[in-house]
Amino acid sequence: MQGWRKRMEDSHISDLNQGNNSKLHVFGVFDGHGGKEVAQYVKTHFTEELCLNNSYKNGNLKKALAENFLRMDDMIVTGPGKVELKIIAQKTKEEDELINQREKNNKQMDLFKQILGQSKEEEEIAMMTGCTASVCAIDEQNKKIYFANAGDSRSVICKNGIAFPMSIDHKPELDIEKNRIYKADGWVSDGRVKGNLNLSRSLGDLEYKQNKKLPAEDQMITANPDVVVESLTNDVNFIILACDGIWDCMTNQEICDFVTERLKKDPKERLSKIIEDIMDQILAPDIYTGK
Repeated sequence: MQGWRKRMEDSHISDLNQGNNSKLHVFGVFDGHGGKEVAQYVKTHFTEELCLNNSYKNGNLKKALAENFLRMDDMIVTGPGKVELKIIAQKTKEEDELINQREKNNKQMDLFKQILGQSKEEEEIAMMTGCTASVCAIDEQNKKIYFANAGDSRSVICKNGIAFPMSIDHKPELDIEKNRIYKADGWVSDGRVKGNLNLSRSLGDLEYKQNKKLPAEDQMITANPDVVVESLTNDVNFIILACDGIWDCMTNQEICDFVTERLKKDPKERLSKIIEDIMDQILAPDIYTGK
């Protein structure tokens, strides 16, 4: 759901039957900020690069996932990566111009331009654009589920109707995050890294990853994910991946209960319809009509 923003900055993947044996299924949500460029880039390349990873080929999917998160940062600073980000940014600019033409009489557009319309032409796009990443990789052959997370999106697994979080929301106030931030010569103010980002791990956001003395894992903002491994057992009902906007409105258990109740009423209910109904339930009322 786009919300009040004039453009959708998030992306997601649902890549089935991947890998050498077609038994790997990869799902992910990428919550963009500062623009959609990095989120779109990661959507395009994440699964392909994961399957090319040597650790994955050697049977270590947990290590491969961690390496692949960091790999995304490496790719966006290469020549081809920069070119692709610029192409995405140009398409975004063209889309915005069409919106502006259609809504040129809307005075609110001036405010949108101030908040969201900063030009990326004078700076490297990946310096000022980023996304969180919450990925679930199901290894059907070995009956394992891998959850990798960097940022404040979240993965939850529902077992026998009970919600279990499979990730930690990476916020700057957490001790482990705050310690890394300060060791990297950063600081936290009002819950934000250097008074700006209200998360402490992400892909992109390279302006926060410039400490030459430290490896990528130890930068004040890092793409290094936490990776959790669970067994794929018969008591697993379903898995939910969602951006922070969802979890800000409903608890882990509330969402699992919502989905569980709908599936009990109609086991053939389309999952997309259930998701739409969740969105309708948490959608803020119109400030003019209250509906």
